[in-house]
Amino acid sequence: MKHDSETLFYLGAGPLAAILLGMGLVPLRGLTTASNLSFAFMALTIVVAELGGRAAAVATAVVSALSLDFFLTQPYMRLTIEDKHDVIAFLGLGVCGLIAAALGSHRSERIASLRAVEKQRDLLRSALRDGDEAAAAGERLAAILRRAREVFPLAGAVIRDDRGLVVASADPADALRPVPQQVLQPDTLLAAAASDHKALGWSLPLLEAGGRVALLAGERTVGWLDLWSDGTPASVDARRGLTDLARLLAVLLAR
Repeated sequence: MKHDSETLFYLGAGPLAAILLGMGLVPLRGLTTASNLSFAFMALTIVVAELGGRAAAVATAVVSALSLDFFLTQPYMRLTIEDKHDVIAFLGLGVCGLIAAALGSHRSERIASLRAVEKQRDLLRSALRDGDEAAAAGERLAAILRRAREVFPLAGAVIRDDRGLVVASADPADALRPVPQQVLQPDTLLAAAASDHKALGWSLPLLEAGGRVALLAGERTVGWLDLWSDGTPASVDARRGLTDLARLLAVLLAR
């Protein structure tokens, strides 16, 4: 939710900043050419791409080109251009702005992915520490599930033993959910019937109706991890993190 609100903020703030920048550069339009002033808009687009992502950067790039045309190229205060050099500056700013938006947003996505992986690593580390302290007591397992719901795209999570009894849940309401009927592959969290080639590019939500992952200690099933999606796409890294968590929970449950 926080990420979505930030994206919406920059989606509006970026184009608005481009308009204000064009107005602020009006005193300089008689001192230099429009092509020189376009670098300021380029810098703005790069900053918005870094902070707000692709959509905000593209919107900023488009409005920047229009702002350059309207405020800084003759005839002023009109969306027309007289000088061919100004036309080149306008087109160059538009194209370079879109390129900067694409490159900057990819970097932002990589940073967001690394932060998600770091959170998953911290969760596994805390699960190991809690397991050493409390020998997989129910409350410790419940705390791990609550943290997992914050880190992964989950609406709920429940651990059941090999008899189907609830051992721990992320929320008391999760224990009242119907037991999922779909068994998930332990390595990909895909439905058991899904083919392997579909897993290579998988970036879809987990099953909203729920899915089950067998908790295995050696070759013995010691319990089940029931998961429900919150509707957010689960990346490959998120699925790998969840499978690692399932293996750790199996070890703790087997104690």
